[in-house]
Amino acid sequence: MITAKLHHVDIDLLSPAALHDAHGYFGRIRRSDPVAWSDRHQAWIVTGHPELSAAFRNPMFTTERMGAFKDRLSGTRKDALAQAVELLDGWMLFHEPPVHTRLRSPFTRAFTPRTVRKLEADIRLICEELLDDIEADRHSFDIVERFAHPLPAAVIARLFGVPPRLGGWLKEWSARFGVVVFGATRRADYEDLARAAGAEFHEHIGALVSARRAEPADDLLSALLTLEGTDAGLSTIELLGACSLILFAGHDTTSTLLGAAALTLTQNPEQADRLRRDPSIEESAIEELLRTDGAAKAMMRLVTEDHVFANHDMRRGESVFLVILAANRDERVFALPDELDLTRDPNPHLTFGHGHHFCLGASLARLEARIALPALIRRFPDLHEAGPVTWKPNISDRSPAHALMRA
Repeated sequence: MITAKLHHVDIDLLSPAALHDAHGYFGRIRRSDPVAWSDRHQAWIVTGHPELSAAFRNPMFTTERMGAFKDRLSGTRKDALAQAVELLDGWMLFHEPPVHTRLRSPFTRAFTPRTVRKLEADIRLICEELLDDIEADRHSFDIVERFAHPLPAAVIARLFGVPPRLGGWLKEWSARFGVVVFGATRRADYEDLARAAGAEFHEHIGALVSARRAEPADDLLSALLTLEGTDAGLSTIELLGACSLILFAGHDTTSTLLGAAALTLTQNPEQADRLRRDPSIEESAIEELLRTDGAAKAMMRLVTEDHVFANHDMRRGESVFLVILAANRDERVFALPDELDLTRDPNPHLTFGHGHHFCLGASLARLEARIALPALIRRFPDLHEAGPVTWKPNISDRSPAHALMRA
């Protein structure tokens, strides 16, 4: 039977409850109806695990929305976003095959397991340096500012060969570009931030591309440039766009994971102690932390054709939010889903997506988490929250903005 739209006028992905009690909020929606309509967002909200799994495989749900986004731009906003839009056009996650395949292919060739493994020593060194600095202070600290953010930012910069002098800029650029990516269009400074983020990336990373063309190094950018001029290569603007995706997502999403996972471990001291004492469970522990507090909250799709999905009549052009955060705690799939079990097996979480949009950086995120989180709780066995946690008001991720800790 096809159901009519059930109007859940209270479904607001940016409400205080959705931000501060996300698991409780989305759990109530899922138990009411794992596919529900939101009047506020004029979109379908998918919160069930089986439904999300099916949605990832549904060819009538697409990530392609750059065309519609550009069509809506005009006047000063179109001018302000011109260079930022050029970058976003190179984001493979906003395209479907064959464009998606062409944009992703060079990275799958260059971003190999061997490339990731080569970063392990660097990750351990950066991690220990950050923990040394925290320990030397001997007072409360913001785990996002002092650990969760700088670690992946430094790692992704080394992967690409971004020089240390640009490290501070990369952090600031990511914050500015995030305003565009997350659609914070109501900000008074939106156009100024978008213009600056686009221009700065073209300037700094464009110069780095030119330098690597002239003198290749042992980094991902140089590996990508070896494909230039071949059928597998990208144009300069496509390369810049794809690099903006990896540089942004490669540290922003992993930062979200590390911050949220650290909070989860402090809130579950028995499980943290279990991980501290038994390194053999590190792999399953990271998968469980990815399940309970992975970086992604919701991924957006557009309906390409009228069709029935999960007994709901969906229309072409409607938006769909795939709420991974909720699906990963679906009691139909996970026993005691709200409990942290670092040895959970099986653990079919959907944190990295599925199919051709499966996260390209999943192996690097797993490696960083497997090194950083055990190191953190071993160095600071009495780590605990020292103040309220604030969350970024984003739809797409559940990211702690500030989390004060005491070691």
